[in-house]
Amino acid sequence: MKKVLIADNHQLFRDYLKQKLEEDHIDVIAIQENRDVYTKMITSLPNLIILDMEDDNSDQMEFLEKKIRDPNCAGIPVIVTGPRLSRTFIASIAKYGVIKYFEKPIQFDIFFRSIGHVVHVPLSLDTTPCVLDLHRNNNIIFIELALGMNREKIALLQFKLSEMIEKENIESPKIIIMLTNLELTFVDGFNLEFLIDNVLACPKVHNKNIKILSFSPFVKEMLAGHPNYAGIEMATNISRVLTDLVDTSIVTDVPNLITDCILKPSSEDEHENDSIDTRFFSDRSSSNSSKKDGTVLNVAIIDSDEICLAITKRVFEQAGASCSYYTNGNDFKKDYSDNKFDLIILDVLLKDQTGLSLLQFMHSTPHAPPVIVYSPSLQKDIVIKVLSYGAASYILKPQKPNVLVQKSLSVLKGTN
Repeated sequence: MKKVLIADNHQLFRDYLKQKLEEDHIDVIAIQENRDVYTKMITSLPNLIILDMEDDNSDQMEFLEKKIRDPNCAGIPVIVTGPRLSRTFIASIAKYGVIKYFEKPIQFDIFFRSIGHVVHVPLSLDTTPCVLDLHRNNNIIFIELALGMNREKIALLQFKLSEMIEKENIESPKIIIMLTNLELTFVDGFNLEFLIDNVLACPKVHNKNIKILSFSPFVKEMLAGHPNYAGIEMATNISRVLTDLVDTSIVTDVPNLITDCILKPSSEDEHENDSIDTRFFSDRSSSNSSKKDGTVLNVAIIDSDEICLAITKRVFEQAGASCSYYTNGNDFKKDYSDNKFDLIILDVLLKDQTGLSLLQFMHSTPHAPPVIVYSPSLQKDIVIKVLSYGAASYILKPQKPNVLVQKSLSVLKGTN
């Protein structure tokens, strides 16, 4: 059985990951204290480490340094989660076996796909189209589902809901589950039970404080016939539900409350303070998707020798990098832009004679990434030009592929 070590201070996050991975028969070791990570790693020798990088990341960096010096553990891949960090820093930690960096809040479908790829266990994912939003107004929490009922998102709901309740210190949360955009029948019963059970799994949520808005007769029948759901009420009119739930000492204008509380379109309330993001990467339009796939290192490889280029590309991809490759300098220049690449591997002896001019071009470009020249033996005057044009290193062809990768990672570490 494959083993994954999770080191994260957030219990809800650990619990959610543990539950999901164990469903797919992956053994999970979940710990909170950073000081225990190294001990757990050397005793369990996991197939993957998922490490949370805090704003003050000194403990995590100390662990990664110890890991890379341990011959038994240096090769264990690491997926890191954490706050927004500079591209330079993220690229530099590839040296420690970090193959993915996911900025929180995580897009979980991409995250799980990456985990499955690393441990060679395809994780089961419900792909049912679904928008699930969680929104709060005082002690009233709105849960809205549209399009469909996705079990991955419903499972995530339990942890997001508990997180919201604890973070906002809501002692008696009132829950309104809005299913008015869904046409439900008895075939949805299993998923509907799963939804209600996940809401009730939050310790501070009680049946009497849950209202379900739906036009489906099936929902009413299911609630009436289910002993665990006694006290949960279904309604078709939100005004009446809010009148029952609202604390009039806080809010007296129910119509305005309806306007304020019913969720805006997803793209508009993504950054609202009282809204929690439960959406997946697949829900985002392409124009807003940005770079969410966890890529740590973006490498450009420029080499006229297509066999050597293919070998270099393969070894960098095995180290978790995303590679773009070019057989001539002009194609690269057309594709080049600021912050697109973290590292460039360049054979200056290109067939189109653009190698040195390309290096000179990048040297004159602000924010240019480090360039490693990977070429056959060069004449002394060319070596001098290579270094004067700003190459970070010159490596003589051919080398074992791992030598090139390790030198590249050392160069990136030095740029941090």
